Amino acid sequence: MMDRKEKMIVALTGCSHALTHGNMVIFPAVLLLLQKEFSLGYLELGVIGNVMTLAYGLGALPGGIIYNYLGPRKLYLFCFLGCCLSLILVAFSPTLILFTAGLALLGAFGSIYHPWVNSLITSTVREYGRALGIHGSAGNIGLAVTPFIVGLIASSLGWRPACLLFALPGVALVLWSFFVNMSPREEMKKDEASHGKRPVAGMMKSYFSLPLILLYLANMMHSFSFTGSLTFLPAYMAKRTSFQIFSLDSVALGGMLSAIVLSMGVFGQYGGGVLSQRPNLEKKFLAISIVAFPFIFAMSFTTDLLLLILALIFFFFNFFLQPMNNTLLAQYTPGEMRGTAFGIFFFVAFVFGSLASSFSGFVAQHFGLQWVFMGLSSSAFFLIFIALFILKMKRRSHGP
Repeated sequence: MMDRKEKMIVALTGCSHALTHGNMVIFPAVLLLLQKEFSLGYLELGVIGNVMTLAYGLGALPGGIIYNYLGPRKLYLFCFLGCCLSLILVAFSPTLILFTAGLALLGAFGSIYHPWVNSLITSTVREYGRALGIHGSAGNIGLAVTPFIVGLIASSLGWRPACLLFALPGVALVLWSFFVNMSPREEMKKDEASHGKRPVAGMMKSYFSLPLILLYLANMMHSFSFTGSLTFLPAYMAKRTSFQIFSLDSVALGGMLSAIVLSMGVFGQYGGGVLSQRPNLEKKFLAISIVAFPFIFAMSFTTDLLLLILALIFFFFNFFLQPMNNTLLAQYTPGEMRGTAFGIFFFVAFVFGSLASSFSGFVAQHFGLQWVFMGLSSSAFFLIFIALFILKMKRRSHGP
């Protein structure tokens, strides 16, 4: 059972995760409106999304390194106050260039979050596998709810007020954070004291051991399919389904269907967190990777209800993988190097994953929107082989 301090950490980080991912799907939710206002093609929209997600990756590495030296509270304030200011810039941007710059800043400030939160949770909560599952579930609530809310606001008031309104929750979270104790557990303090503060350069070989390289690669493959799916899911669901619900236009309908699909991540993330507390995690990671692949592959060949069902199943299993991968990285790293390790982990994943937006835009522009998920399924396929290597490596080191 968690004590009061641990519950406060999980509550704050859960709400923060919901908002962080919510901020990143504002652009996909209004993608069709931007296409009309700025007369953009799918490739151009994909490149804009690429800029945001690339910035989301570039800041992860310095954020993880700085965490080891400055601690969590200052980074938290920097992250969320920066996101608030970025959303204000996006809302009032008079040109497409400033709009893209605002999205880039939103990604850059938000990039600090994942190495920050994974380092914080694994150093403050004893059952951190379960805590990461709860944290991931909360993030998926943000992913699921935001496209629908933004779609409704944007359909009636425009996309600018939608962006502006989403700056307000960040201010509330910053105020809440002052009342949360973010100091590490006593055993983590002793571990850090016994190892000392070694320079990052002196530990670079440790950060690129074979187990960590495989985990970095696994997160890269997962991030690619996830980012591409996330960017084009609202538009894909709007164009590939013919549902008539409450006279909603295509923007609101795409947002609503995306919300339904992404809500499966709430259960998937929690399920992945529960599995992470049990033995043979590498074997379970491989099994879930295999199960998820056929469903993203089949999404390119279906429409309407069958497409919705396949998307629900794919995202359910896909979201199992996030807390499992995060827990594996924590298990393979000591506390003293965890901040930087998570920084590298999310840096390579988000930078590589950001390419999925341009890749998906290129596929949609030249071959048709229906082929987007066929292309994205390739990274889900490669993930299976990486997960197999992780399992084999574990068995060679420790036996079956």
